[in-house]
Amino acid sequence: MHKLTRRHVIHVIATVGASSTGVFCPALLNAQPVTLVDWEGIPTDRPIGEDRLIEVDGGTVEVDISELEPGEVAVIARPTDDPAYSETGMIQYVAVHYRTNEQIAFGEINDRAGTVQDPRYLVVTLLCTHRGSAIGLTGNPETPFACTDLRDRHSSFFDPTGRGIAGASEDEYLPIPDYHLTTSDDAVLLSLA
Repeated sequence: MHKLTRRHVIHVIATVGASSTGVFCPALLNAQPVTLVDWEGIPTDRPIGEDRLIEVDGGTVEVDISELEPGEVAVIARPTDDPAYSETGMIQYVAVHYRTNEQIAFGEINDRAGTVQDPRYLVVTLLCTHRGSAIGLTGNPETPFACTDLRDRHSSFFDPTGRGIAGASEDEYLPIPDYHLTTSDDAVLLSLA
């Protein structure tokens, strides 16, 4: 079993009174806010912040995500032979988003039936429904996910339920991996099949 630690967490912050938001890892003392302007020229085959991933082997895996706090996202990377992931170098990136109270309330109204096992956690595959580019983390609580391909007629943005609200993937949902959440007093375990 893998255990999420604070160094694996991608923490989402909002910059009060400013037009930008940021994504940073608490363990990195020199972390810089990320805005979409910073995304110019980034690779489209992995989510932004690839040095903040939990890398695991292929196949069934179990990760303890107990350390996540509301507003934080952990990304799990694992190899796959599924051709749907050819644009991401045959790596499946799975995001575990511990939603804020506002995002939970939004999800209660808008989540797809049967896809969210625990309203606190959104588990999605970071694969754009348009052309299979990687999805990155924006740091914006209203649109936490965006396609890394920002060219004209691409530029998909996704709400806290994983639904495309702008761009080529509008009204489409991020894929849901085959997963199971188990919660106890001691741990929150995410199992990926």
